[in-house]
Amino acid sequence: MVNFLFILLISNIPVTKIEFTGNKSISNKDLAEDILSKEDEEYNDVNLDFDTERILRFYETQGFFDADVTPHVESTEEGMEITFHIEEGERHKIERIIVNGGEERELKDLFAIKINDFFIEEKIVVTEDKIRNYYKDRGYPYADVISSTIPDSGILIINIETGKLYYIRDIVIKELKTCKTEIVRREMKFKKGDKFNKTKILDSQRRIYGLGFFGTINVEMLKSEPDSIDLILRVKELKSRILNFGIGLSIPLKFLISLGIEELNLFNTGHRFKIQPSFETNTKQEWEMKFEGRYIIPYVTPLQLTLSILPFLWFKETDVYTQHTRGNEFRLSKSITNDVQFSIAHQYKFVDLREKITLPDTIKGITNSVKVQFMIDNRKEFFNPKKGIYILPLIEYAGGPLGGANDFVRFELENRLYIPIFQHTIAQRIKLGVIIPTDGIAIYEKYYIGGQNSLRGYPKKSIGPDSIGHEKYGNIIGIYNFEARIALPLNFGIVGFFDIGYVDNEIYLLRSDFLKISAGLGLRYYTPIGPVRLDVGFPLTNGEGKEIYLGIYHIF
Repeated sequence: MVNFLFILLISNIPVTKIEFTGNKSISNKDLAEDILSKEDEEYNDVNLDFDTERILRFYETQGFFDADVTPHVESTEEGMEITFHIEEGERHKIERIIVNGGEERELKDLFAIKINDFFIEEKIVVTEDKIRNYYKDRGYPYADVISSTIPDSGILIINIETGKLYYIRDIVIKELKTCKTEIVRREMKFKKGDKFNKTKILDSQRRIYGLGFFGTINVEMLKSEPDSIDLILRVKELKSRILNFGIGLSIPLKFLISLGIEELNLFNTGHRFKIQPSFETNTKQEWEMKFEGRYIIPYVTPLQLTLSILPFLWFKETDVYTQHTRGNEFRLSKSITNDVQFSIAHQYKFVDLREKITLPDTIKGITNSVKVQFMIDNRKEFFNPKKGIYILPLIEYAGGPLGGANDFVRFELENRLYIPIFQHTIAQRIKLGVIIPTDGIAIYEKYYIGGQNSLRGYPKKSIGPDSIGHEKYGNIIGIYNFEARIALPLNFGIVGFFDIGYVDNEIYLLRSDFLKISAGLGLRYYTPIGPVRLDVGFPLTNGEGKEIYLGIYHIF
């Protein structure tokens, strides 16, 4: 009974202090983060034993194979003080690397560790993984790499067991219910008779996932003959029909609603179809209605090009003018790698713009243009990117031999950068563009800024040298957006943002009336389909009041 009471009393004693002595190469902070015992938490003898072993193990991963750790515990009136006495010993360096079972010359570029490095376990493990994957991409699915060390002699031994070379005898797709088998097969980067290749299999899985109507794709290997294997893909289909709904609100009061209906696997052939109407209005009874569609046909040629047909019909009514726009875009695109895509498009657009107050003439004309663009996109998430880069350069040529009422060349470059900092994200966007008229160009083809998607704090289309009614435009655009996205508990987040916007017909930044700056704060609630957004933007240069925006998704 006495022993029980003693243990009970001891278990309630807190740790008041943790110290490390003798550590010269590894900081107190790194050691404190690696152990279980924490200051102001309950003292535990079992944790102390674990902590001693963890510190020894930590030193071993950093190349200290002779380290010794002695814990010392002192009881005080406030609690328990723990001191870890550390003797680091000698830190050995690699003097020689021996490769068994492979050609060192072929593998040298895969080494994350080299002569005169310390025996850092993390670098050794990375080297093992790279060599293992090297052989798995060359037909050896069961290749393995195991390293051993002789620290006193400075020797690192890398033992490679490649196993047998295997070819793919058959590819079996199971559990398909509606989708046709060839839709899955055409996303594969390997075929029967190929050598086994791990990277191609993983890339194929990503491509199949990218179709959007598969939930899981599991790949199993089955040995069929001494030198061949069968690959079995087990897939789980999802519903291919999607309903998208979006709302937007800004103050001064403007309301936006959009609805999208999308079919990802039309006729079970992998064709995609989408129709998306939207409606926007304000308190002045001005409104804009858009009907936009998209039909995508993949693999229309042996080059595996994707054809997109993008019709559009827009109606706009303001207190100054009425505008009707209709047209279509035909686009051919090609995925060069998983992150890089090239496309070329032809767009035909007819605009009928009629002023209400003054009527010098009706602006009516056709824009006939060709666009060429590259897209580099390695963002890790689409709706809420936390890491990666997005680059989109574009060239558009209109008029000339193509015909139409507008003749110009347009150059654009957009760059988005996402940098993770702990659980938070720094996001930046830069967009630059210039239109060079080669003959005539109507105002509706020019750039504009303002509003929740470009320059928060200023009304939409409120800045620029050229005007039609209260809307402003220009031939040159520059936008810079900065956001510090801070994650909070319960799927909430706050955003501090800073925007710069510029629209003009010439580059004259120092004395331009069309260079504007704004800043503000935002609130986010993160859902599985993207964040709900509330932003308050304040103009910092020649602006009045503030603008409030409610919407779905980040602005970039």
